[in-house]
This record gives sequence, structure tokens and C-alpha cells, in this order.
Amino acid sequence: MKLSESQIFWIFVTTEVVMLIGLNIPSAILISKQDSWLSMLIGGGIGAALTFLFVHLSILHPNQTLTQFSQALLGKWLGRLIVLPHLIAWYTLTAYLLRRFPGFLQPIVIDRTPLWVLMILLLGLMVYLIYSTAITGIGRLCQIVGPIIILALIGSFIFNAGNADWHQLLPVFKDTGWLNIVKGSIRPGMWFSGPFTLLVIVAFMQNPQKALSKSMLGVGITVFMVFTATLMVLMVLGPNLAAKMRFPYIMYVRTIDILNFIQNLDIFIIFVWIFGVTAQLSLYLFVVSYETAQWFNVKNWRRIIWFGAPVIFIMAILIPNETSLATYDEFWTTVIFPVCGIAIPLILWIISLVKKNALNA
Repeated sequence: MKLSESQIFWIFVTTEVVMLIGLNIPSAILISKQDSWLSMLIGGGIGAALTFLFVHLSILHPNQTLTQFSQALLGKWLGRLIVLPHLIAWYTLTAYLLRRFPGFLQPIVIDRTPLWVLMILLLGLMVYLIYSTAITGIGRLCQIVGPIIILALIGSFIFNAGNADWHQLLPVFKDTGWLNIVKGSIRPGMWFSGPFTLLVIVAFMQNPQKALSKSMLGVGITVFMVFTATLMVLMVLGPNLAAKMRFPYIMYVRTIDILNFIQNLDIFIIFVWIFGVTAQLSLYLFVVSYETAQWFNVKNWRRIIWFGAPVIFIMAILIPNETSLATYDEFWTTVIFPVCGIAIPLILWIISLVKKNALNA
């Protein structure tokens, strides 16, 4: 299983653009209102710093994933213990997204189809993709889907440029203040670096030394696309209306109307988004399956899929409503990511540097 430089780039862009535009724009607008575009820029800086941490830590341990180099640094039992929060985070995150995306798709396109049917179909695609082609197949899928998503976004910006009103962005800073702007940047900042999957997938790169440049380029492209999407949503819908919507970007696309001929482009966007979400969830299922196998010393990691997929489905089905999803959002921002995305990687990075310097002394 190997990833090329192009594949790691497109995996990063595809999985993060889908998540950030789909779910993080409304939360930022709710906090920082017409200044949420500033929040996205600050969040991009946070994401770039975290991406550097994840990739540099992985480069210090070539061809080893998080579970492997944690045990090499800290010993078998302590290494496993420190990885356990990450496994819990990946399982719960995959279940959360598996529940949330059909919840978005159902009322817009197929309102009479039960949620559990949509979840099973999506989970079936995920299992087939990673069981048959593993991380390489996800990389190839993202190489195809990623450019289409970027082109679809650019097209939506161009087609709706005539409806944009820059006055919707005023006044800048005065009404919101830096505190709310920074507060609105925290959640996007965590997602710009990905849910710490780089701690695993860098190990599969053919040339790990290129991981940092490709990942930082991926962050840059992602920040630009999300920043532009946020600006366009604000200028077309306005901050007050957009803050009340669950998926303002989809509503933004619905306003496109060129000569009464080009309309209803939201169906095309949703169609493309399905492939992006499939790639994203497949990546998380692969990561959690592979790392669980490493944690239990199971040589054939594919066997874990038949355990992980049902567990994730059950967890997703047990999420009762939107209130529970919002509670998980808050828990992710205040507990899970600070522990798994900042504290533990930072500790492992410091220990790695100390040991490396000790060996070179």
C-alpha cells in the first residue's frame, strides 16, 4: 500500500473541503457573522501549524503509523494507552459523520427514505472501497473526485458573482470584535489540519520527505476555497439569513439563475459531494481499522473492518437527533481535539526530538 505525492495532496483537499464547506461555514457565521471570512483565514493559520506538527512528527518516524511509533517511543503498554483516545475519537467521528451526512441528504433529495437505509448504502461503499483497494484506492478516488469538486466550487462562484453584494460584509470587525472572530476560527482551524489522520497516512507515502510540502499546499488550497465560499455565501445570502440555515452553501447554490436556463445546480453539487463524503468516510474507516489492527497486533488489518463497520453503524444509528450531533460538535472542539490533536502529538513530538538529539550527541 503506497501513496504518491499527488494522492496525498488530493486526499487532503478532497476530504477537508467537503467537511469545512458543508458543516463549518454555518458555525463560523453564527459566531463571527459578517466577519466569518476573517475567522476562516485565522483558522487556516491554525490548521497550517497543526499540519506541520502532524507531518513533522510522522517524518521523524518513517514508514510507521501513530500506533507503531508511539510504542517505539514509550514502550508497548504506555504507547498503546496514549493511542487509545485517538481510536475512540476516530470511531466516534466516523459514526458522527455517517449519521450527519444522510441527515443532510434525506430532507433535500430523498425525504421518504429511512436514514438507516442511506447509512447502510454509504457504509457498503466504504467497506468495498477499503477492503478491495485500501488506502491506494482512496487516493485514486480523490485524484478523480477532488478536481471535480474544486471545479464545481469555482463554477458556483462564477455563476453567482452577479448576485454578490459586498455591502453584506460591512462593517468589518466593528460589530463582531476580535474575540468572536478568533472564537469563530477555532473549529475550522481544527478541521483545516484534518482529524489527525496525517499521523497515519504519511507512513504510506512513497516519498515521505515530500509529505510536508504537499500537505501545506493542500492546506493552502483548502483555505482558499473555504474562504471564497464563505465570502460568497455572506455576499449572496447575508450573515443574518445564512446563520439560520443548516447548510447555507447549498442554499447559496440554489440561488444561481442564469437567463432562466442554468438553475437547480444544487443537485449536481450534492451528487459530487456524495463522492467526496464517501472518500472522506472511507479514509476514516481505513485509519481506524488499520490502527485497531496495529493496537491488537492483528497481522491482517482487513479482518478488523468486519468488526469496525458494524460498530460504527450501531453508534451512528443510536444518535437520536440534531441536538446530540451538536453536543458531539462541542465535545470535539473542547475535549477530543485539544487532547488528540494538540496535547498528545505535541508530547510525542518533543519526546522524538529529545531522543533524536540524544542519539546524535
